[in-house]
Amino acid sequence: MSDIEIRILTKSDAPKYQQLRLLSLQTDAAAFLSTHDMESKLPDTSFADHLDWAFHPPSFGYFGLFVDGELAGYIQTGKNYLEKQSHVASLYNLYVNPKYRQQGYARKLIDFVTNLLRDEDHIERVFLSCTAQNPMAYNMYKRLGFHRIGVKVKAIKWNGQYDDEIEMVKLL
Repeated sequence: MSDIEIRILTKSDAPKYQQLRLLSLQTDAAAFLSTHDMESKLPDTSFADHLDWAFHPPSFGYFGLFVDGELAGYIQTGKNYLEKQSHVASLYNLYVNPKYRQQGYARKLIDFVTNLLRDEDHIERVFLSCTAQNPMAYNMYKRLGFHRIGVKVKAIKWNGQYDDEIEMVKLL
């Protein structure tokens, strides 16, 4: 049986995060708004800085799922700090290494962070988006209780091809 840990990532996790982030942009380029070409040219320190910038414990930042000490997946949680939106949060950048897929790890990450958001920060609604050309992600989010609330038509253009961005919400 594998040893599984989910925790917020810190600057010290930057090398593992950088390696997995660059892999994500290679294996699932259409799922992310950034590109491997752009991020592979960034200095190593920018990955640590990005983790540090997003770090707002206990509920906000990048969360990593570790399997036997290896960073197998990550997800980012974010919050708008305006008072009138203190009850909402967003999820970004979910990724699980292909060798760990179909084992329920994405579900574990999402369940972990949504429970944390609800219990620690009293979040009532969690928003996320996915591309229309990623039906596996869309269907997984639906199974996890997210509901489609809108579509940003042609919100993404890459290599001359358009894609729609599907907006979803889950009530906690």
